[in-house]
Amino acid sequence: MSYDVTVHQSSRGGCYFDKQQCCAMLRAFTTLLKKTDRRRWADPRNLYASWESRNKQVAALVPSNSRVIEFGAGKRILERYLDPSCTYVPSDIVDRGPGTIVCDLNQRPLPDLGPNVYDVAVFSGVLEYVRDVPSMLDWLTKYVPVCVLTYAPARANGHSPRDLLDRIGRLRHGWMNNYREEELRSLFRERGFELAQQEDWEEQRLFVFSRRRSVT
Repeated sequence: MSYDVTVHQSSRGGCYFDKQQCCAMLRAFTTLLKKTDRRRWADPRNLYASWESRNKQVAALVPSNSRVIEFGAGKRILERYLDPSCTYVPSDIVDRGPGTIVCDLNQRPLPDLGPNVYDVAVFSGVLEYVRDVPSMLDWLTKYVPVCVLTYAPARANGHSPRDLLDRIGRLRHGWMNNYREEELRSLFRERGFELAQQEDWEEQRLFVFSRRRSVT
């Protein structure tokens, strides 16, 4: 992945960035402000068809007969691939159709999901855009015993040129956090969840975290 920025010379002697680079820089600026890019996610052109294979793989990790809530539901592709015995509720920062719980995970307070309503929470390509992951997990883990999620771990957390390039790249994606894989696992472990399963999807990891059963 390249993070180079190309500056083009115009016929009039000025300089300009291409549209894709301008969008990336705007995303980085929005990320630095720690704000959800509502305009970006309201535009269906930013919900890519290439994500369908990820949703299909995630759906295979959801147990049958589960009551599922998906955060960042997008086009609700996951719903198509879940086992027919499952029930599905979409949640996103904009309305995604009937039954949507409109929720911005970067705003407080977060909604009351009710006791024993959902079995599984799904985050497919979402956690990177959450500003305060620990407090979000404090909220979420009160309501669901299983979390299925994808995440693109940070390659490192140092100050070398390569590490800085990685952070710049994450900013250009609009990602608000930089967890390494072990750090993410620790966040769930501290809240009483254990890693039940792990797979890969392209450069991302797929995790299933399940609440540890208390020993009596």
